[in-house]
Amino acid sequence: MTSETGILAEGAWRVWRRQRVLWWFFLVNLVLSYLSAIPLQSRIGSVTNHSRAASRLVESFDTGAFSELIANPDVGFRASTAESLPAWLVFFIFVLFLTGGILAAYSADYKLTSAEFFQFCGAYFWRWVRLLAFMIILLVPVVFVSYGLVGWSGRLILDAAGEKTGYWALLGSVLLISFLAMTVRLWLDMAQVRIVIEQEPAIRRSFVHAFKFTFRNFGSLFWLYLRISVLAWLGMAFALWLVARMPARHSGLSFLILEIALLWWAGTRLWQRASEVVWYQRRILALPPASVAQAPVVPHVDSTPLDSLPTN
Repeated sequence: MTSETGILAEGAWRVWRRQRVLWWFFLVNLVLSYLSAIPLQSRIGSVTNHSRAASRLVESFDTGAFSELIANPDVGFRASTAESLPAWLVFFIFVLFLTGGILAAYSADYKLTSAEFFQFCGAYFWRWVRLLAFMIILLVPVVFVSYGLVGWSGRLILDAAGEKTGYWALLGSVLLISFLAMTVRLWLDMAQVRIVIEQEPAIRRSFVHAFKFTFRNFGSLFWLYLRISVLAWLGMAFALWLVARMPARHSGLSFLILEIALLWWAGTRLWQRASEVVWYQRRILALPPASVAQAPVVPHVDSTPLDSLPTN
């Protein structure tokens, strides 16, 4: 337990020392969110700016007024999903690009310069794209299992004799699906860590090696991963609870609380990555020589020219 706590503390310290990455995450997300919200904001303004009913949403949160606003075809709430998709895609590529530099920064003994950081980002980007393809293949059966479990739970809610049977089944299904998804993500995380630390160019080999040491040490790794995830969820839930209890006229404070929650969410994710790097350095790189796979020995080849050999 003490060792695991030390890994978490060291991971948090590395995130703090290299906190510029966290602020980049936050600022880019904030800018993209604002740009994707402009069309919806404009449509809401065209409907509510000249309406007396708007005070029911400004001075307090009126469920009826909000329902009417959503149902108004001029607002087009459903269109906001398609409008935010480009911003989501840009942010996803941005995070994928930075991952190589982030892991290199967390594993280095010194502070990387900006040129070195972005050099690592570019060097590993296409490896992450190929590794992402493996992850998608692994997530396909998880999606099918999720679809089947949710459908089964829904039928139990409607048809089961016990009132709570279906809801307990749904809760169990959600927990199982979350566990499977987190396991796949942890596997991918450790493959990325190995690729950066070992400078491994072969994606398949690293993926297989990551599978071996991840599931050989699954209890230790998953417990490390789960504790930070729970802290992230609790922080987000607390922020949403605060916002729900706050009067609508305090919209500025609500916005600040949600942005702090977003900063906390990004920080906990980076904390996970830094802790995974520390775990790998302490548990895998620190193994005794007999436990580490030896590099293949290259056979010696005599380079003496044939015409210089003695003849009988």
